[in-house]
Amino acid sequence: MMKSFARLNDKGLTLIELLAVLVILGIIAAIATASILSLVQNSRDKAFVGNAYALNEAAGYFVKREVTSGNTLAQRITFSMVSEAGFMEAFKDPYTGNYIEPSDASYVEIDGEHIRTVCLYGENRNLCSYQGASGKPIPVRELSIDLIVKDN
Repeated sequence: MMKSFARLNDKGLTLIELLAVLVILGIIAAIATASILSLVQNSRDKAFVGNAYALNEAAGYFVKREVTSGNTLAQRITFSMVSEAGFMEAFKDPYTGNYIEPSDASYVEIDGEHIRTVCLYGENRNLCSYQGASGKPIPVRELSIDLIVKDN
């Protein structure tokens, strides 16, 4: 009789064992969620920096066209100027999903025929704060996700 009673207890899990499994699964889910959210934010940051590089490239084509046409170049080439010339369209803000329309707020600065700095404004973040100075464009070679600043 004792043998049959012992076998009945071995067929299932106790409530404590089930709770322990649920706690472990909860901890794993929390760690995974934090990692995924970090990856998503990192991807958005890289996309925003990519938009700054796209503005840089489009402005480079704009400069080449103006030079070959014999026109004088302004020191500042805006997103609006590049867009009107057909080199870049509105782009999607990776943080909000809304399109950033061409404006004079985002620009590149040139020295002669070479683009030196970039300043890009999104809806709630910008790449236009170099060495702690707000509104100071960032040298193209130093563009990175570390320089993205959240607007107030």
